[in-house]
Amino acid sequence: MKKLKAVKENKKNILFASIGLTIILFLLISVSTLASQRLDLNLDRCIEIALEKNLGYQISQSSVEVKEAQSEEAEGAKKTNVKLKAGYIRMNEAPDPESIIEGDFSYLFSTGQGIPQISVSISKVLYSGGKLESFIEQAEADQSIALNELEQKKQEVIYQVTQAYYRVLQSEGLVKVSEQALTQINAHMENSQALLEEGMIAPIDLNRIKSQLSNLEHNLIKAENGYELAVYNLNSIMGIDLDTMINLQNNLSYEPCEITFSEAMEAAIQNRPEIKNVGQQRIIMEGMVDIAESSKKPQIVMNLESGLSGWQVAVMGEVPIFDGGINDAKIRQAEINLSQVDQSRKQVEQLVEFEVRSAYLNMKEAEKLIRVTEQGIENSMESFRIAQVKYNEGIATNTEVIDAQSALIEAETNHLNALYDYNTNYAALIKAMGIW
Repeated sequence: MKKLKAVKENKKNILFASIGLTIILFLLISVSTLASQRLDLNLDRCIEIALEKNLGYQISQSSVEVKEAQSEEAEGAKKTNVKLKAGYIRMNEAPDPESIIEGDFSYLFSTGQGIPQISVSISKVLYSGGKLESFIEQAEADQSIALNELEQKKQEVIYQVTQAYYRVLQSEGLVKVSEQALTQINAHMENSQALLEEGMIAPIDLNRIKSQLSNLEHNLIKAENGYELAVYNLNSIMGIDLDTMINLQNNLSYEPCEITFSEAMEAAIQNRPEIKNVGQQRIIMEGMVDIAESSKKPQIVMNLESGLSGWQVAVMGEVPIFDGGINDAKIRQAEINLSQVDQSRKQVEQLVEFEVRSAYLNMKEAEKLIRVTEQGIENSMESFRIAQVKYNEGIATNTEVIDAQSALIEAETNHLNALYDYNTNYAALIKAMGIW
């Protein structure tokens, strides 16, 4: 029996060990699979993720909700106010001091008469001199400002994502340029080693090639690191884990922009949230003037109260006669603030114009550079090809080949930079126009 029991225990332990090992292997495979997965993203999807997860944008959304509640509060001040009051009061008569025996406090607990209290009060402001209406207009203007700020934050997030997106594509392109250059120099080294064995070149030429190889490896390491940092930056803006591996579906390309400068400026004046907010600020300052002026006008309030003892209606009016010039001073302050808003509008429009003009000119500059660098790549590729042919035939030096390759690397890098500058400045122009 003991042997049978021991065999059963061993089988049980082996079974548990097998199950445990299977679970561990499954988890390891799952983790490995998840780690190897990449998110396939395009620019639109990156923007969607950022608007879902960006904390700054979420805070702006909460501010809009607060302003909506404040607007409802301001509108409520004009409506009829109704209150129900209910209670119970117990009263007893005050005892005669002469009848109180020393040390006897029983009078404190003597029964008295209970009186219920129930009343309904209704109040409404009949005339406020325009003060309540001004409060409502101000609250609505605050709500519009919050909405405009939310739109502004949205456009900032979209631009940040777009800029980071194109930075990843640019960095990816630089990695490819460096890898291609390494492939070319390795092929050139193999060819040069064969020529050295034939006595057609000197050993110093091979050393020069090795030096170029070392420089290109250095460039590749920096390019790969730059790509990783660009991915981390994009992931950070999108609000996802920094280690998330992503695969961007689009390429860094050129699409002509048909927008003229005058069209861009017209759109900016109409759509920029900052300019719209200046208009809302003017409404608020006008309201401050009206509120200050309303303090010099009559205020009329009606109160109606009904209870067990009956009801009463009261209409109370209040007219300021003399306040030592306080209201006049408030009116002057509000009028000065109103004039400052008009001045700030001009300042905002100047800043917007500068932003539009800068983005437009930088975009046009990059557009020209794209054409120039495209031609530069063609010329550099041909020069590199000719230098290699001549070198193989013994009529060109190793320095000419390396110089031609360096020129080709520079041309390809300049082309990538021009594409990045064009796309990011095009995005900056759209943001400056306020039409995202």
